[in-house]
Amino acid sequence: MKPGALPRTKQSGRLLLAVLGWVWATLFVVALGVGSWRNPEFWQSADRRGDRLFSRKEFSEAARVYQDPRRIGAAQYRNGDFEAAARTFARVPGAEGAFNQGNAWLMHGNYDAAIASYDRALGFKPEWREALDNKALAEARRQAIHDSGKDREQEATEAYTPDEIVFDQKGEDQKGEPKEMNGDAMTDETLRSVWLRRVQTTPGDFLKAKFAYQASKEDQGNTATRDE
Repeated sequence: MKPGALPRTKQSGRLLLAVLGWVWATLFVVALGVGSWRNPEFWQSADRRGDRLFSRKEFSEAARVYQDPRRIGAAQYRNGDFEAAARTFARVPGAEGAFNQGNAWLMHGNYDAAIASYDRALGFKPEWREALDNKALAEARRQAIHDSGKDREQEATEAYTPDEIVFDQKGEDQKGEPKEMNGDAMTDETLRSVWLRRVQTTPGDFLKAKFAYQASKEDQGNTATRDE
């Protein structure tokens, strides 16, 4: 699909959501179990043990066991350790490493670093559609933060309660009647981690839902202002 025009100044959360609805990032699927079955030691290798942990969703343990930086980075990413994953993917050469590093920085909220990583990936594969799309997402998000007057640290520490965003198994945000639920506030980083544990997700999934949440808050604020 062709990307829409990116927002440049002072767009609402709803407009940003509309522009970015087509953007879906892709973390490379780690080829679990890659190796020579003829080598008996393969079946007891560190990466093989990591694969078993990964398949049980024990991502933190898998990251500690793995030796292959591709696998380590994937486990860290799935565990919500996006900064660690980004630094690990820096050890993976070529377009794959740069692209996955960009995804990790994007989820971490470091949009400048994400853009730089996607640029490196595009240096290897200039027409790579996913890298172009994800770079556009990072640029749009960076612009939105600039327009809102927030810095990246403020963005990363915005609080949400666990039930303010509801996801289905397809990664789509659901809208319903507001519900008062008890729960501790969740930072962006915690919310990303919870979402990653629920389903295989992408930066686009998380940010699309976040934009929808922000747009609903803006609508509530506008309604309150009109009522006054």
